[in-house]
Amino acid sequence: MNPLHHVARWAVNQKLGHLRWEAPGRLSGGVRPSRSFLYIHVPFCESICPFCMFNAHKLDRRSSQVQDYFAALKQELLMYEAAGFDFGAAYVGGGTPALVHEELAAFLEFVRDRFDLAEVSVEANPRVSDAAVQSFRAVGVDRLSVGVQSFDDGMLARLGRLEAYGSGAEIRERVNRLLGQFRIVNVDFIFNLPDHDPEVLARDLQTAVDDGIDQLTTYPLMEAQQNRSYVDRQGRIDYDLEAYLYKRVILPTLRERYTPVSSWCFSRKDKPEVDMLDEYVVDYFDYVGIGTGSMSLHDGRVSVNAYTLPLYQRLVAQGRLPVVLESAPLARRDYMLYYLMMALFGRRVDCKKFEAIFGVPLKRALWPECTALRAMGLVYARGDHIYTNERGMYVFLMILREFFTHVNRFRSLAREASHKLERHPAAPKLSFEPVLD
Repeated sequence: MNPLHHVARWAVNQKLGHLRWEAPGRLSGGVRPSRSFLYIHVPFCESICPFCMFNAHKLDRRSSQVQDYFAALKQELLMYEAAGFDFGAAYVGGGTPALVHEELAAFLEFVRDRFDLAEVSVEANPRVSDAAVQSFRAVGVDRLSVGVQSFDDGMLARLGRLEAYGSGAEIRERVNRLLGQFRIVNVDFIFNLPDHDPEVLARDLQTAVDDGIDQLTTYPLMEAQQNRSYVDRQGRIDYDLEAYLYKRVILPTLRERYTPVSSWCFSRKDKPEVDMLDEYVVDYFDYVGIGTGSMSLHDGRVSVNAYTLPLYQRLVAQGRLPVVLESAPLARRDYMLYYLMMALFGRRVDCKKFEAIFGVPLKRALWPECTALRAMGLVYARGDHIYTNERGMYVFLMILREFFTHVNRFRSLAREASHKLERHPAAPKLSFEPVLD
């Protein structure tokens, strides 16, 4: 195994493993220094994919489940608006948001009425309907991210998606019909399933390249409590295979036609407007997640929302933010390290921007880390920016994979906290009334 894998795991565990959790407090009010990012979680799915690590709930159209959920989303958003938050962009994840496109489109209109959103991205599965596409176009969705995972029928069967979404040829045809209907159409692929055949991955990627897909995102398999039984059945995760697939398959296949905009996201070189990506945490320092199981980072704290629909809706109806976990304030240096990690995962750190945010030059604030990155040959400087090279890209892929794996533990804690609060409803109140500092 690559020794840097152990370094990445150790580094992430050192920081996130010691994060202290406190009883949720109150939002501070007043005008905020910058615009935040808004993540909107829509958890509904027709069926739950076995490798999924996110908060998903089976869709029930026979009840008022969807209407009740979007009503709660509106109330939660209004709480943040009352506390002085302003949002500059939004990402809708799930779940399968396109399943409830009418309700989602109405909600996005509600958001746009209150905030000047520069861009909106929405996740979809390969069966996204024409009606959903028209709904999203009508409300100005800029980027549609389609969870293809593979065009190979054998891989689709292994992932439990062949019956749900059709053959690779059918999926390819549907994706091609989406091209040109949004500013960006992104296709997600998963890699490093146990015994993942490099030739299958290469064919998948080459198919997308040949079709001129605007953007490709290649996610390594990550373990979480939600997908552990699936991973255990498939076999252990082989990180040597992950490195081989990334360095010998993904990068060579995409290098000629695509530019890496993060360690695992690649945009067409001939389309400069393809400038959005899934990892909004790269471009936005603070972000707010609304909806069940959503995570937020603002005011120096990490927080996680209630995981179950009944608890989420009950807390919102009581005038509480539905937060069930909230961290102690992050140390200033930890905030700096987080910023550096996310910026280099996104391939570049702007040294002037770092100094503007933190009031100290990057190389002075994080001298040991900057020195180590240069000594290991992972980065290079150009003007006021520091960039990762291809070796550094893989190292930061490992770091982000470990980061998200650890974040999945926060989700597990939030799930446990949610079940406890359902049994013992006397929860600390998190008021939406602004506290004027």
